[in-house]
Amino acid sequence: MEDSAGFLSNLDSTSPGSYSFFSRSRLWHDFLSVQRQTAILLEGELRSTIAYPRIIPRPLREKIAELIALEILFGQPYEIKDTERFIETFGAFYPIFLTLKNSRPWPKLQKIAKRSRGAGVACLKLLLPLIYDLMERYSTIQNRVSEKGLLKELDAETEAILREFEKILNQTFLLRKSSYSDDFSARSFQGSNHLSGQPDLYESVLDFMQQDGIQAFLDGIMEGLYSRMQEFISEMEENLDLFDTLSLLFPGRSWSYSVKELKKEPFYVQLKTLKSYSVFFEKNPDLRKIINFIGRREFEPPAERIRYSPFGKNRIQTVRFSDSINNLLPMEAAKLLNPSLKRKFYADMLEGKLLSYQMLGKHYTGPPRIKPRGPMIALVDTSGSMHGTPQTLAKSAVLAMAKLMLSQQRDMKVILFASTSQHLEIELSNRKKMSERFLNFLLYTFGGGTDFNTALASGLKSLKEKDFQGADLLFITDGKSEISDELVLARWEEAKKKYNAKVYSLIVGGSGAGGLSQISDYTYIVEMEQDPEGNGVIVKLIETRETE
Repeated sequence: MEDSAGFLSNLDSTSPGSYSFFSRSRLWHDFLSVQRQTAILLEGELRSTIAYPRIIPRPLREKIAELIALEILFGQPYEIKDTERFIETFGAFYPIFLTLKNSRPWPKLQKIAKRSRGAGVACLKLLLPLIYDLMERYSTIQNRVSEKGLLKELDAETEAILREFEKILNQTFLLRKSSYSDDFSARSFQGSNHLSGQPDLYESVLDFMQQDGIQAFLDGIMEGLYSRMQEFISEMEENLDLFDTLSLLFPGRSWSYSVKELKKEPFYVQLKTLKSYSVFFEKNPDLRKIINFIGRREFEPPAERIRYSPFGKNRIQTVRFSDSINNLLPMEAAKLLNPSLKRKFYADMLEGKLLSYQMLGKHYTGPPRIKPRGPMIALVDTSGSMHGTPQTLAKSAVLAMAKLMLSQQRDMKVILFASTSQHLEIELSNRKKMSERFLNFLLYTFGGGTDFNTALASGLKSLKEKDFQGADLLFITDGKSEISDELVLARWEEAKKKYNAKVYSLIVGGSGAGGLSQISDYTYIVEMEQDPEGNGVIVKLIETRETE
């Protein structure tokens, strides 16, 4: 499936002397990582697309899929350095590939895939069948007459180009079937050409590319493909956030590439609500600032990566001679104050005989690893006092936090609380994804009383669960309730120390955190203000409190 030699040739674009061994090793690591991801993608999410029976040989379909995935999904532009080898591998796909890369929709597809992997995979599921259909449609002369609509007018010049295109397509398919080997080496293709007695594929493709009017012909037959790509781009640009959220909530579901089809699903009302809360979050920078801080990642290099090294400067090891003035002994620097000793100082500096401290200290032997924070438990006050704009803020914050947690592959639990009898838990973890219930929560209308004691007990119970040990907690409330159970508060303090958990409180429209101030590490007090432009309300961060 993989032509390692062909793709590895891209690594030679930088001269050997332009980067060190360590940067070269990093380059190899990144390359191999992308190759592994591509192989997993072809064997997983794109398997059904590639395996669908076609006239195009399976090896060629796999190679085209691998190349398109590297270009679009992984942002790895393929530079054709050995044209002959590329043509012997891909045959008639060579002019199609060049035309696609130079088309207007191509960079837009790459941009969409960069923003959302789910949308990028959907793009591949759309684009690959279109490419396969295009190549098969023109691989036989019988189908030529039915394609006059795409070609606009089939004059004598177009007729000749079409015949040559059919010729190299059929030659490509024949060679791929007869000379397939695991590594797709150029030698095997060349041998097949001689054995079959057919003209060399490389020369046939080059002859085709040199004909007059070839670019107009290719643009003509790909007009339908461009149109479908542009339709996909328009849909994704408008609904990319929606599509990305659905991909996170339902990772095993094979979503259609068409957002219009998604809206026909039974939960189309939830999707509309989902989009409105996402837009609300994006329009409020203060709310984004809070959520991004709560969900931040920490840089914690492992202890085994810390070594004593001369690059560290926090410990004096000895005194030595040097020409450096950074770590001079005071007695050496004093020479600069005496006109006679000043010349002595410069002479010693030129000869490297200045007395200097030799420093030694702890130094990280490699780049620090990113250590993701643990799971998150969000406790949302759904009482009647939260109805209205506070409800909008709460749902927007929880949705944003859920997207952040799922994208980082971290577990999350949402606990909805009001009165003693109103209590609901929604788990979004690798073990259990209650995605449908989460979408229903976005439609839920807040109402009822407030019972903080039950909420705290539920959060404490979740904190002790195996999947949520070490989780941080986010309270979203208006703070209009006190905590009367002193035993629960004492247990909270013990649990925070035991599990190294932090508590964040987002207070909506209130002047204080109420009873939550006793257990919160960070408290954010926000207010909802009317947008001066009349476009709804905006979130304003009034105060941030950090408990020492």
